[in-house]
Amino acid sequence: MSDEILRQLAAKAGVAPQWTDQAGEQRDVSPDSLRAILFALGLPADDDASLRNSLSMVEGGVNAVALSRFTTARVGQPVALPVAMAPGSSVELLLEGGAQRVVTTSEGYDGSLMLPAFDEPGYHIVRTPEGDFTVATAPERCITFADLNGSAGFGLAAQIYSLRSGGDGGIGHFGGVAALGRSAAQRGAQALAISPVHALYGAEPGHFSPYSPSTRLFFNPLHADPAAAFPDDLVRAVIDQSGLAEEMARLSGLPQVDWIAATPLRQTLLRRLHETLRSPDRAPEPARHEFERYLSEASPLLRAHATFEVLHAAQLRRDPGAWSWRGWEAAYRDPESEAVSSFAAEHPDEIAHQIFLQWLTGRSYAQAQQACREAGMSVGLIADLAIGMDGAGSHAWSRQHEVLGGLSVGAPPDYYSADGQSWGLTTFSPRGLAMSGYAPFIETLRASLRYVGGIRIDHVMGMSRLWLVPEGASALDGAYVTFPSETLFRLIALESWRHKAIVIGEDLGTLPDGFRDYLREQGVAGLRVLRFERVEHGYIQPQHWDPAAAALTTTHDLIATAGWWAGADIEPADHGEAQDIRAWNRGLLWGSFEQAGLVQGERPAPEDTDPVVDAAIRYVAKTPCTLKLIAIEDALALRVQPNVPGTTTEKPNWRHRLDGDAGALLDGEAVQARLSHLGPAREGGS
Repeated sequence: MSDEILRQLAAKAGVAPQWTDQAGEQRDVSPDSLRAILFALGLPADDDASLRNSLSMVEGGVNAVALSRFTTARVGQPVALPVAMAPGSSVELLLEGGAQRVVTTSEGYDGSLMLPAFDEPGYHIVRTPEGDFTVATAPERCITFADLNGSAGFGLAAQIYSLRSGGDGGIGHFGGVAALGRSAAQRGAQALAISPVHALYGAEPGHFSPYSPSTRLFFNPLHADPAAAFPDDLVRAVIDQSGLAEEMARLSGLPQVDWIAATPLRQTLLRRLHETLRSPDRAPEPARHEFERYLSEASPLLRAHATFEVLHAAQLRRDPGAWSWRGWEAAYRDPESEAVSSFAAEHPDEIAHQIFLQWLTGRSYAQAQQACREAGMSVGLIADLAIGMDGAGSHAWSRQHEVLGGLSVGAPPDYYSADGQSWGLTTFSPRGLAMSGYAPFIETLRASLRYVGGIRIDHVMGMSRLWLVPEGASALDGAYVTFPSETLFRLIALESWRHKAIVIGEDLGTLPDGFRDYLREQGVAGLRVLRFERVEHGYIQPQHWDPAAAALTTTHDLIATAGWWAGADIEPADHGEAQDIRAWNRGLLWGSFEQAGLVQGERPAPEDTDPVVDAAIRYVAKTPCTLKLIAIEDALALRVQPNVPGTTTEKPNWRHRLDGDAGALLDGEAVQARLSHLGPAREGGS
């Protein structure tokens, strides 16, 4: 079998047969890796016959627009459709807003049907003799923070689970989000960015990373706020009657989330509340009727997710090792099988309970956003969209044709991770997306944008290319796979416009040449993180930061500024050289603060962190960046790190809890002084 033909097939299929490492050296992707990636894309290349057949398939091509009857365009851009019609024919258009229009066609350069440009965004229908086509017409760019706010402003960023509120039982929920949002708005904040709320696994509390979801189409019920649908006195009565009060109080007081203990307790409370809702003599009537309607109208997609959750729990009870659906007996691996239908029919109450959890979580989410907006925020909540989903989860089970089985999303080696990274997540197949009219991608965007004023797309480079690693292989054995970036960004811009929501792209790490400029053109705000804005002898001065980007002092994957200055992230075994390097970097940072006119005198000692945090926030505030996003850990001058990349149980990732009630976190004078540099407090703020 010719490796040269294999490389040709890979290149034509969008799989780069070579890549350049962080030292600038070009590396070849191994034939085994190319074959594994091509197989996942539906292009077998195991022998000469399959290789030639796949090459013929790629070169001959399938017209995805004709097959899916879906294409994208920009406002003001003519549209070509693969329809044979005589030039000058009349075609009827049905615009998303309901208006109807008749236009005259012309002939495209390849004999296709050419339509005049649409002058407004939307999902427009074109009626042709060969059937209807959808033209997703995007605005020139996404809605930006300047569009919504009129001027630069700031927001806070917080991990939901870290926020304390009364009776939360040890895991923060949307009640805490709403409380922090109201308080932040009083201090002048226009946004509150939160950790992902994607659905995880109800039957496995040890799987709690918010960036490894079972599906991105539904929510994590552990963040549901009972008060979103039930009176406080009723919730307290249910807690007391269920004997949960003492253990909930104990878990609420812990400095870290005990996911293993707190999850089943929260689940018990939610189950009792569902039972109460079904009791006519106890249920609050408006909520009961609303849920009954929600249950009766539940989509097939929601019912599939609910079925997966119940089936997954049953499989784990039978065999604790049956984590992935790929290891279940064949009948249960197929969501359309008679066995799965019978299982669902035998467990209607359990499935209804899963649908209840999604109803309550969605209601909680919506009320938290409403609280932020009513308090004066122009944006409100900013959701976080994970780059992929767990291949063992709900989405990969219920929509198997949409995902890349056998591959993991990751990153090639760089200066921060010499061995590269493989995150154990799968994602959509680029070929599958085109064939399906991008429906899975649109559904995912809408699920994340449903209750918010903005979205942060994790690893936004994945809209252009992704580093994909065959299962069982080292991250070094991956390859870059191209994704249809122009189409994806058109859809992002269209959904941003429809939801009036800003878009932020996490553009850190190794990027294609010109990618940040491309993001800027799309109206997607990249991230500029103080610690990464380095030059040889200091840090980039504030006035030179990108105005279109979001400015940050730190991220959830970095230790907070106070902890960095104190060296709290340096392991004891590394103290010698690492401390020397950190001392040098402290000098560079303090010198940059001096150059910016923010501080004077000797730099503080490692343990004297408050002046450094204050200066870092003032430094970011001085940039022309349209939006400044300050992690709550920096606003409070803490030394913690929510997540240490590359670790699992070695570090207390995704577990830290903030001291004090979420609504009172910003009340301290020092905190208010820090935030005052970012924008004025609103009248009536405490």
